[in-house]
Amino acid sequence: MVKLSNTAKKMMMVVLILVGVFILASAVYYRSFAFLPFAIGAILGGGLNVVKIFLLNSIVEKTVAGDIGVTTRSFYGQYFFRFFLTIAVLALAVWVPFISLWGAAAGIVTFPIAAYSMSLFKLQD
Repeated sequence: MVKLSNTAKKMMMVVLILVGVFILASAVYYRSFAFLPFAIGAILGGGLNVVKIFLLNSIVEKTVAGDIGVTTRSFYGQYFFRFFLTIAVLALAVWVPFISLWGAAAGIVTFPIAAYSMSLFKLQD
């Protein structure tokens, strides 16, 4: 089982709260079931961010532990993997008709917001 740092847990909490707020706002805006494509896109983008937080947490933990196997090459490899995952989610939102591209983009935007909000928390790691 993966042990998450407190920062990763807080980031996930912020991502999930923001996705919920986006979905609630879209439901209020549409006032019908027409909000579902946006909600699916937001959940897809938010889910991607949770996966990215897991990946970042694992590579940072390995680096802090002094694992010799973690090199600059593996850092860049994981960076490009996360980047291509983001492209894949956006491409999926473009080509699948029942997923809103705007919803996926809103879900993906939650990651930088969550990362920035960590400076607002008093970190006690």
